[in-house]
Amino acid sequence: MISDEEAKKLGKEVTDQHPLAVYGMAKASTQIGSGYTISSSMVTAVRVDGCELRVTLCRGDLCEMKQPFYKFSTPLSSTADLGDRMLEIRAKSCAPNPIWLITDPLAFLILVVCSLLAYGTYIGVDNMVDAILRAPRIESVLVGVFGSSRNFANLVVGSFWFSVVAHAFEATITVYYAKTALKLGLLPTSIWAVLVFSVGYPIFNRFQRLAAIEKGREKSK
Repeated sequence: MISDEEAKKLGKEVTDQHPLAVYGMAKASTQIGSGYTISSSMVTAVRVDGCELRVTLCRGDLCEMKQPFYKFSTPLSSTADLGDRMLEIRAKSCAPNPIWLITDPLAFLILVVCSLLAYGTYIGVDNMVDAILRAPRIESVLVGVFGSSRNFANLVVGSFWFSVVAHAFEATITVYYAKTALKLGLLPTSIWAVLVFSVGYPIFNRFQRLAAIEKGREKSK
């Protein structure tokens, strides 16, 4: 058993020393409404079977506080095991998940668009123009919007290469902070980089949030 006084003391220590683990526990144990994000999270008490949390969710200027309980997969055998348990939760919270490319609507949309841009670039401007000319209704719409079907084809190619450069830049930043701030291994770093390069912002934003939490901890030392 952990006394109430010790539970609160451990909660403060965990909040100060393991912010990414606390964030991971908050995400896993809190029902987050549409449009809301986690503004802050802290452990108020550590129990043998889990952690009591205080989580603030915000959507614009509207905020609400919740007090979920994160249940450990197995109870602590002693408080000496708490540090290792937090490191396990931290690693889990920092792990990239390729399924985000499908479950995240914006990521999925960008993946589809980038795939179409890549295909258009692969077949080339001339072949795109020929294909458009064989569909008069589509051609008339594109001419009305872009001036000509060739302008549209050139825009497709230009957009593809712009996205490649932009996503490569974001992936480079991801690799740098994955190794320096989060201190991730080669495999998770590589998966983060591939995911960010594939769709850019939606996955990069997830990664930035983790890096910002860790950098905030480093600044507070």
